[in-house]
Amino acid sequence: MEMLFTRDYTGFSGGHLKYYDYLRHTAASGLAAPVLYQTPGAAGVPGNPFTHCGVPQISALRPFPAYFLAGMDWSLLDSAAIAPGKAPVINLIQGLRHAEPGTPLFGYLARPALRICVSQQVADAIAPFANGPVHAIPNGIEITPPPLRPLNAPARIFIGGVKNPEMAVEIAALLQGDAELDLLTTMCPREEFIARMAAASICILLPLPAEGFFLPPLEAMALGRAAVVPSCTGNHSFCLPGETCLMPAYNAAALAAAARALACNPAQRGALAASGAKMAANHTLTRERAAYTALLRQLLNAA
Repeated sequence: MEMLFTRDYTGFSGGHLKYYDYLRHTAASGLAAPVLYQTPGAAGVPGNPFTHCGVPQISALRPFPAYFLAGMDWSLLDSAAIAPGKAPVINLIQGLRHAEPGTPLFGYLARPALRICVSQQVADAIAPFANGPVHAIPNGIEITPPPLRPLNAPARIFIGGVKNPEMAVEIAALLQGDAELDLLTTMCPREEFIARMAAASICILLPLPAEGFFLPPLEAMALGRAAVVPSCTGNHSFCLPGETCLMPAYNAAALAAAARALACNPAQRGALAASGAKMAANHTLTRERAAYTALLRQLLNAA
């Protein structure tokens, strides 16, 4: 059975990365054959992983026997006057905005679909409003580690502040002179992001207050880095204070103080990194794929 995937790609984001993973999961399942539609111009965007993703692509939308949708993908079907009807639909939910009444994303929850959420927190938030079953499959990751900085070397601190650049700059100012710093406040390719974390021994990572998951701390853990990250809605299942990371209050002074303490304590850096790496080992793409494939089989068998 062919399953339609759609993307309006204008630049890299974690949401696109996870959608790409599910495209690959579907292709590997043997249960459905993914077909991809990209909006005009998307294929020419530099770094677009979907341009050469190895599945058939179409240039105009048409009805399909099954659909895999995320975010605002519903609007693409609406603009083409396509209604899934009784066709199986999987809706990937990656953020908490879906649970905010009055938004288009909230409105789409009334449409029938099997919904896969990237964390239990997201599943709990949308479950009262969703038309159809809701399942949580925690995000999996796959990283080929670049060269890693030894944790017992003089500390180097990476500040990942794309989502809060003002605070990232403030943290950098507070830490000036305490350790070598690498400040990131604008989007960059994922390969560069991973390499810059790997070249540090401590990673300060700044989420939005309400995140569906927030992948960067888990990526830092997978690289064996000591992570400093404040609490956000979706990171509580893997960010365990004092065990897999440090979780100070979400202000520049507290975050800088936590990183400064780690910079002076190689043993604590090593302990956090070791525990974080064990946590990351529980979040593999293999586990994610197995959980998804089981749900996909149930959905298609019921169709």
